[in-house]
Amino acid sequence: MHKITWIDTHCHLEMLDKDAESVLRVNEEEGVTHCVTIGTNHESNQKVKDYCHLFQQIFGTLGFHPHDAKNVQREQLDWIREETQKNKKIIGIGECGFDLYYNHSEEDKQKEVFAQQLELADELGVPLVIHSREAEKQTRDLLDSSEFKGLSGVFHCFTSTKEFARYVLDKGFYVSFNGICTFPKSKTIREVLSYVPLERIILETDAPFLTPVPFRGRQNRPGYVALVGNYIADYLGISRDEFSQKVRRNTQTLFQRMVYEG
Repeated sequence: MHKITWIDTHCHLEMLDKDAESVLRVNEEEGVTHCVTIGTNHESNQKVKDYCHLFQQIFGTLGFHPHDAKNVQREQLDWIREETQKNKKIIGIGECGFDLYYNHSEEDKQKEVFAQQLELADELGVPLVIHSREAEKQTRDLLDSSEFKGLSGVFHCFTSTKEFARYVLDKGFYVSFNGICTFPKSKTIREVLSYVPLERIILETDAPFLTPVPFRGRQNRPGYVALVGNYIADYLGISRDEFSQKVRRNTQTLFQRMVYEG
């Protein structure tokens, strides 16, 4: 019998309670074949590099979350450039963007560091993993700048409106959904789910955060992306197998460095 399989395109392995080997073992049991662990600061970027080296099932991205923008140094960005150039398992730049909900870094600094990572992605020809919270205008203004035409990437953990989803799609970006769409009060996100074409949807957990129903309240893990995928397939009224194959193709179309067998 054909087994339904999934890819978690966004998790933070270094933040999980369990070691990576245990996580991957559970992933396999739950039908999750690969995961992408996401860099957020210089320390986590180093761990992303190590995970990619140690485990065949793990890919990674390197970047600076807007929370950490205030701590970024030029040599750390140079290191990302060099590592991405030589390490084909580094498949994108990010998580980067704006977060004006928490404002852990000043807005001007967030903009500066986001722009630097846009430049890196453009130079290296890899996609972006974008975080945009309470910052639709700022994100649009920067992406619409003349020097940043033609970038590819994904808006991770999408929680904005259908109108902003239209902008994201018009720019050629993908939209990523996670456990939030399973929450009872997430009606707006489910409306966006119905709006976004299947060809532009990818899935994530954002583990250890945002655990889907019915395990909300526990620590999230990459294996739970199967719950997200099954929920969305059922919600959209398509077979789980068809949906899993579609989002796997979408993931590999976006992250072209993600080459693997199976």
